[in-house]
Amino acid sequence: MADNRRCTKEESSSGRERLVDEAERLFRARGYNAVSMRDIAFEVGIRQASLYYHFPSKEQLFVAVTERMFERHRAGLQQAIYHNGSDLRSQLHAVSGWFLSQPPIHFLSMFHTDMPCLGEDNMQKLAVCVEQSVFEPIKQTFIKAQERGEIRYTRPELLAGFFLSVMETIPFVTTKPSAVSGEVMANEMISVLLDGLKV
Repeated sequence: MADNRRCTKEESSSGRERLVDEAERLFRARGYNAVSMRDIAFEVGIRQASLYYHFPSKEQLFVAVTERMFERHRAGLQQAIYHNGSDLRSQLHAVSGWFLSQPPIHFLSMFHTDMPCLGEDNMQKLAVCVEQSVFEPIKQTFIKAQERGEIRYTRPELLAGFFLSVMETIPFVTTKPSAVSGEVMANEMISVLLDGLKV
C-alpha cells in the first residue's frame, strides 16, 4: 500500500513538472495573454480538468512557472559568479555565458505585457523574485568590484541594469544573417563596459 501511494505521489509530481515545463514553453513563445489553460492541457495531452487539479488558475500556473525560471537563474548566476575567478571581467564573462545558455527572459514583455495581467499580490511577488534572483546578484558583483578598486564608482544598480539590458538584446541582434555569435557580442560589450570606447 505504501509503495502504491509513493508511486502515485511520484506520478503526480512528474505530471506537475511536465505541466510546468510545457506551460513555460508556451508562455515564453506566446506570452501570458495568448496562452489558455486549454492550450496547455492540449500540449501536455491531458484533459483541462486534470490541469486544474494541479493549478486552480492560469495565474497560479504562470507564477509557478516564473518562480521556477528565476530560481534556475539565481542558482546559475550564483555558480557563474562564485566559481569563475575573483575579478569582474571573469565573472561577467561567466554570467554572460550563463544567460546565453538559457532561453531569453524577455524582461520588457514580462513587465509591460504579462505582469500587469496578474493580481497585485502576484505582481509584487514576481517583482521581488526578479530582484532577488537576477538583479541583486549582478549588482553585488559590481559592488564588490568597486570595493576591490577594480572599477570607479558608478551606481551599481545602473551597471546591473545596463548589463542585463545588453544581455536581453543579444538574442535579437544575433538573428541577423551577418551577425556574430552571442558569445562574441557579449565579449565585445563587456569590453566596452569595462574598457570604454575611447582609443
